[in-house]
Amino acid sequence: MSKNTPFALQVQKEICTSCGVCAEACTYNAINFSDFPEIDPYACRLCGNCVQACPSGALLMNTSKKQKDLSVASDTNGIWVLAETENNELSSVTKELLGKANELSSRLGQTVEAILIGSQVTSLASELIAYGAKRVHLVDDNMFASFIEEDYAQVVVEVCHKYHPDILLVGATPSGRGLSARIAALLQTGLTADCTELEIDTKSKLLHQIRPAFGGNLMATIVTPDCRPQMASVRPGIMSPLQYKPSFTGEIVRHDLSTFKKDGRIRVLQEIIQATSGESLGNSKIIIGIGRGVKNTETVDKIRCWAKKLGALVAGSRAAVEAGLIDARMQVGQTGHTISPDLYIAIGISGQIQHTAAITGAKKIIAINPDRTAPIFNVADYGFVSPIEDILPQLMATETI
Repeated sequence: MSKNTPFALQVQKEICTSCGVCAEACTYNAINFSDFPEIDPYACRLCGNCVQACPSGALLMNTSKKQKDLSVASDTNGIWVLAETENNELSSVTKELLGKANELSSRLGQTVEAILIGSQVTSLASELIAYGAKRVHLVDDNMFASFIEEDYAQVVVEVCHKYHPDILLVGATPSGRGLSARIAALLQTGLTADCTELEIDTKSKLLHQIRPAFGGNLMATIVTPDCRPQMASVRPGIMSPLQYKPSFTGEIVRHDLSTFKKDGRIRVLQEIIQATSGESLGNSKIIIGIGRGVKNTETVDKIRCWAKKLGALVAGSRAAVEAGLIDARMQVGQTGHTISPDLYIAIGISGQIQHTAAITGAKKIIAINPDRTAPIFNVADYGFVSPIEDILPQLMATETI
């Protein structure tokens, strides 16, 4: 942020009563008090909670002319996907979002476009087209070799101001969650995070952004009627990508950002690539999930032996993670991974919506639970009403399903 540019959130001291309500409402601890509220621009996320809470109306959120123009523009068009890369390859969620964008496009009559930012990523533009993008906005420059959220967000905002997309979809990945929130704040538009479904309302033509709410006890449908773009981040593993077709044709628009100024507050000192076990829930064809009904590590060890025979990965519910039976990286559910394997075997999992919302992409579900009234049986294709200990010897004798 330039020293000559006033921060978007300002205190009108002439009407401020110094009541402190704004500081209490701030969830980011960005407001400190002396005689009047003092806003830390580096901690503030421009969420607007303090503005709504202030009883005297002393806090003012300024909106730039560019932001206003984008919000009320009548020429918004295009369903955009923000491409994400992993080791210089397109991430799976990017391909999934392009597939969903094409489905939405058939109902909305708008073009599917992608925005690709990075260094030496030009070759991936044609791959985006092969997965369904009709136009790719390419920003390829060495200054974006390292992922710096502030810089990437500013690039997306500049391109959006120029082209006015109607919808912008982002993967709800560790990097996408923070990036999408920052973009939405800069564009002064709404954002629905961690969506599990997207639909187009046939009458209003608005994007219905559907996600679990109230701890996963119900599914909320959220719309953005007044601002553009309509933004949603979507969990990986839920949507289905289109089949890769090199014969697809599209346009590549190269954006010259040679005059772009990186955020001077941030400097990359070192980047370290950390080796992992190689296990990926997103790519596994068979996943065995264990829950609260699995009582001890001895049973878990036996399940792992069976999983090895099947070529499956072992994951678990939040309860299994909290019990120390499963590593947190392998958690499936609202606060973990969303999966779409060919086969999901739920062992000792009750099947609350926090978990089932994350397994709807599974082609087949087998449930094993001693409680015949467990909700997991409502979504399972096959079920065994039995404690896992009773049928585990038979399962371990099975090498194929």
